[in-house]
Amino acid sequence: MNYSYSAISSYKSCPRSFEFRYLKRQKEAFVSIERHLGTSVHEVLNWAYDQRLKQNEPDLNEMNEVYKKYWNTPDLHQVRVIRIEKSLEDYYQDGLDLLSSFFQRVFPVDSSTTMLLEHRFEITLKDGMSYRGIIDRVARQPEGLIRVTDFKTGSVSGPTDDLQLPSYAIHVFNQYPDEDIELCYEALQSRKTIVVPYNRNRVSDVSAELEAEIDSIEKAEHFPANPSRLCQWCGYNGICESAHESVKELDIKAETEEKQPEQFCPECGSLLKSRKGKFGPFLGCSNYPECRYTLDVRELSGSANDNLEAREICPECGGILRERKGKFGRFMGCSNYPECRHTRKIRDM
Repeated sequence: MNYSYSAISSYKSCPRSFEFRYLKRQKEAFVSIERHLGTSVHEVLNWAYDQRLKQNEPDLNEMNEVYKKYWNTPDLHQVRVIRIEKSLEDYYQDGLDLLSSFFQRVFPVDSSTTMLLEHRFEITLKDGMSYRGIIDRVARQPEGLIRVTDFKTGSVSGPTDDLQLPSYAIHVFNQYPDEDIELCYEALQSRKTIVVPYNRNRVSDVSAELEAEIDSIEKAEHFPANPSRLCQWCGYNGICESAHESVKELDIKAETEEKQPEQFCPECGSLLKSRKGKFGPFLGCSNYPECRYTLDVRELSGSANDNLEAREICPECGGILRERKGKFGRFMGCSNYPECRHTRKIRDM
């Protein structure tokens, strides 16, 4: 098979999951919200640098619209939120915050010249071993160095603390044999750009490490599961015979949600979905972010037809939305004003 950093990491984390994904080629039952967020953010960053290559300078408003497009994929219904303290809307806002920060902190002052974007490569190791990868961005810095960058939406350590960027460096050195390079993690969550110089003398050691990792996989006769609470994020937990017991909690939660009567958004008619935010449970419109209608389920009387009498909660801070009257007519405003300035129009039904 063709190996990659993701495949090697999957095997080291859980051989059973590796077997399902890379050997049996089985499709996961769901995609975790963290992965969906990461994919959406990466697509926007790739779009932004591609626009700059085309002599177009994107702004924040354009970025917001592109992010919304990538977020609202046709398979969004297959995305699963695991953490009970966060909702789909919370993650959408998290991604928007990461991008907004990057577009204010890094993008405007980045004077490097893009050489490669979302660049797919393949290198051959010993005995014909094939190793592949996708490099987020390769760019020439103003001082002449080539920077190999990977955008990270989650927690991250140093660029040389694992094999990902060093393995990418093998290909870049092959492509540009007379150049000096540096490796970079653009850590979006911690708002840091972590850069280290990288010497081509280290290539042979990295190649040997990759070969050793692949050797151990190819010699494996069994692929045992490594159960932990991380099983909750695995799309194979429904078919894995050794999934962690915490997966059962998710099944019970899903069954409970399925038994709830369907309720529909009075704003746009879309289905209301059960969510849980930092201020407790609520119902949110499945058409989010186009529609931001929410209901505090603690105020529901129990009848699916009574939801218009329930209190609406603010999607920004969790406060109560109250009807207000301004110079342009009636609107709903957050009770935590002026700390929170969220408002929405009131549509006549």
